[in-house]
Amino acid sequence: MRWTNDVHGGTNIVLEYLKKQNRPYSAIDVSANLHNKVTKSGAVKMLKDLHEQNIIAGKSAGKQIVYHALQDPEDAMGPEEITALDEKIQDLREDITITRGEEKLLRASLTALSASMSTTDLRASLLGIHAQRQAILTRLEPLRSGTVKPVFPKEKAEVDQAWKIWNHRASTRKKICMEVWAMATEEMPEGKTKEELWEECGLEGDD
Repeated sequence: MRWTNDVHGGTNIVLEYLKKQNRPYSAIDVSANLHNKVTKSGAVKMLKDLHEQNIIAGKSAGKQIVYHALQDPEDAMGPEEITALDEKIQDLREDITITRGEEKLLRASLTALSASMSTTDLRASLLGIHAQRQAILTRLEPLRSGTVKPVFPKEKAEVDQAWKIWNHRASTRKKICMEVWAMATEEMPEGKTKEELWEECGLEGDD
C-alpha cells in the first residue's frame, strides 16, 4: 500500500518506524525500508516537517540529512540500571570466553578421537586380549595345579618367561585400550552411562 497522498498516515508510519528502529536514517533509507509505503519525495517532506516541529532530530551527513527519533527523558536508564546492564554485558563476555574455551577443548578431543581407534577396533582389540589371556591361563593351569608330571627347571623357567612376556603384552594392550576408552567416553550421550555403553559395545573386562 502506498501513502503518497495520505500525508498524516504516512507521517505516523515514518515516525513510528524511527522510534522503533532508534537509529538515524535518510529519507531514501526510510522509503526503501518501508517498502515504498511512503515515496522518496514524501519521506523527504514528512521528515523535514517532523524535524521543524522538533518531533525528531536531524543532522547533515555528507550530501544528505539523516533523522532519528528523540529520546524520551522518562525512558532514559538511571545509574543503577546502567550499572546492572554493564554487569550483564560483562557476564555475557565471560560466558563467551568460557564457551570458546570449551569449544576449543571439544575440537581437540574430536581431533584426538578421529586419529585414535574406532569403537569397532577397540572392541576387537579388547576381545583379542581377553582371548589371549584365557589361552595362557588354560595352558598354565595344569602346571600350577600339579596334575602333570614334574618338569625340569629349564622348562619351568621357559614357561615362566613366556608367561611374563605375554602378561606384559596383555597389560600394555589393555592399558592402551582403556586409555582410548577413557578418551572416547569423555563426552557421553545424554541419559547413557559408561557401563551401559560398555555393554552395548559387547566389551568384556577381566574375570
